[in-house]
Amino acid sequence: MPESAPRPADYVIRLMADAAKSTQKDRFLHGHLIELPASGDVLITGDLHGNVANFLRILKIADLPHHPHRHLILQEVLHSMYDDTPDHSYQILEEVAILKNVYPSQVHILLGNHDLAELLGLDIMKKGRSVLRQFQKSLEDAYQFNHDVVRKAYLGFLRTLPWAAATASGLFICHSMPDRSHVDLFSRELFTASPAEGDLTKTSPAFRLTWGRDISGSTAAAFLQRVGASLLITGHHPCRDGHAQPNPHQIILDCKDAHGAYLLVPLDQSLAQDQLVTRIRFLNF
Repeated sequence: MPESAPRPADYVIRLMADAAKSTQKDRFLHGHLIELPASGDVLITGDLHGNVANFLRILKIADLPHHPHRHLILQEVLHSMYDDTPDHSYQILEEVAILKNVYPSQVHILLGNHDLAELLGLDIMKKGRSVLRQFQKSLEDAYQFNHDVVRKAYLGFLRTLPWAAATASGLFICHSMPDRSHVDLFSRELFTASPAEGDLTKTSPAFRLTWGRDISGSTAAAFLQRVGASLLITGHHPCRDGHAQPNPHQIILDCKDAHGAYLLVPLDQSLAQDQLVTRIRFLNF
């Protein structure tokens, strides 16, 4: 993918508009929440951050053409974490948009803080490097004088992304969870309410949800009670071993590097945290 030529700008603009419509018409989407069925299975992944190799491995493992009742959850594909190479994460975003159009009710892309960073123009510094500027430069190099209209098309798609997914068995899957001081902003009804103006601002629940860094057990338990779930699966936090269990109520998955991990979970079973941990697998093993 990094070596491939950029797609025509007019194609990308239509692609993103179609992917936005596919997201809004997802039959499992209720407000900002994907409510998964009680049958089939779900492959849950963590932050990708432009890792093309891991993205391709996820597609191979998911094997969606041969698993029509499988759901794939992706998050945070934007912004490479490698400071010595160009940021080609925009190519993964385009591939994800194609996936959403081909499998509109199987592929679900959750909103992350890097998506909001692009939408709100909030810079993120990694190793002294601006990830927004690096991403912008890659777009300028790829799309030349069309880079601005292509970026606007990306943003149109990102605005439609759901905030979370939930299973009938009690799993709640989102990019992160709010800090303890903001937990009371949340409820299941907040997630299932119809989208409205102001949903994606710096003071919105979406911002508190995706940028939160609190991983304490008490906060996780309180958040789960507010959203009517029993176990939380998130990304957002780097994991040296590809996954972590920071408290008895939460599993963190990370797919951005060689230790990238994922979970394949049956939707007709209720599994405890320790049972889910035994199901964690690695993309590169």
